[in-house]
Amino acid sequence: MIALAHSQYDPTMEWVKENLNGELRIGFSTPELRDYFKIVGQPISIVLDTNGEIISRTYGEIDLTNF
Repeated sequence: MIALAHSQYDPTMEWVKENLNGELRIGFSTPELRDYFKIVGQPISIVLDTNGEIISRTYGEIDLTNF
């Protein structure tokens, strides 16, 4: 899983430190990534197959309690 932030670095990293307990690494998006994946809002979850092709795109919060 890759998490990309679209906000300011310092506040985002503070939130990660306080909330994720090292369970997820955060990267920061670039205009090229946003264009390639057609990211127009957040949050968005994109599932890729092993070839890097998009197989699912979900906007909004995802309930992970049933996983």
